[in-house]
Parts: sequence; structure tokens; C-alpha cells
Amino acid sequence: MNNPLYDIIRKAHELKWCMTPYCTTCGAHDYRNSLKELAGSLGGGLVDALADINPQDIASIPNWQDALLVAIIDLPFPLQVEGVLKAWLPKTTDNIFFADFAIYKIVRHLPKDNETRRRWIEHCMTMALNTKNFSLIESLILVLRQDALNHSELIAIAKEYAKTSAQIKRVLLNACNLKV
Repeated sequence: MNNPLYDIIRKAHELKWCMTPYCTTCGAHDYRNSLKELAGSLGGGLVDALADINPQDIASIPNWQDALLVAIIDLPFPLQVEGVLKAWLPKTTDNIFFADFAIYKIVRHLPKDNETRRRWIEHCMTMALNTKNFSLIESLILVLRQDALNHSELIAIAKEYAKTSAQIKRVLLNACNLKV
């Protein structure tokens, strides 16, 4: 669990620094300054620390999701985000919550024709169909929107959840224009 990003996130938690993405009050200034120090002039230090993340380890740190999102937002070059996502992909097999976070908060913002996005969707689709995890099913539908209709197994699971979940009913209606 030796990663300089973990140390920064723990320090931010201990000192009660804001790590809220897009904070309009303070801009998560203290936390982001620490990330800039780690990153260096071209972002390499932060990229290396992000790519080296172990999903099980990071998930044990308070506020990890906001902290990672701010770190990703602060990467200076779009290709660095893709590099981090490529490094994370094989590590997510045993951590649905990390995969769910990544696909919903980061991957969905990549262009539709992006290969990294396609690989993440494929990977998360397999996880979702095998586990029937509610949140991952929901995230995939929100990421895919109308294209979710091309995945009959995913839609079938969502329809089953929609029998008892107003939330999934709303997602199917808003993302896929599908009334259940």
C-alpha cells in the first residue's frame, strides 16, 4: 500500500481538506496543490501514482472517490487519463465498486468511438451480467443510453429490477425511452 497518492489523500482527510470535485467555494485548493507537487511539470508523477492504484487498497481510504476524480480531472493531458484507465482495467476484476466508479465518473466522458471506452464497457458488461450488481447495471445503462437496448441481457436484468425499483424504472425511461 505504498503509493504517494494514498499519502496525499490520507493527509487531506486528516487535515479536513476539501476534495470535492468542482467545489465552487475553495476549489479543493490545498488538495489540488499537493497533487500538483506530486504531478510535476508534465503530470508524470501523478499519472504513475494513479496507474499504480490497487482498487482494494484505495477503497479503504475515506473519500477515495472524490479524491480520485479530482486527481483525474487535474491530469494535464487527455491521453494520460486513457493511460490510467488502461492500467486500472485488469485490476478491476475483483472490485465491482471501483469498476462502477470508473465507468460512471470517468469512462463515460470519453468519446463514443474510443477504444478504451469500448474495452471498459465490455469488461463492465461481463461483470454486470455475472453479478447482476444493481449499481453497475444502472451505470451501464446511463453510460450507454439508447445503445443499452442492443444488450438484451442487460435490459432483461434492468427490467427485473424495475419491478421493485422506481430508480431503475426512471433510468430505463430517461436513458432508453423504455417504459416498464
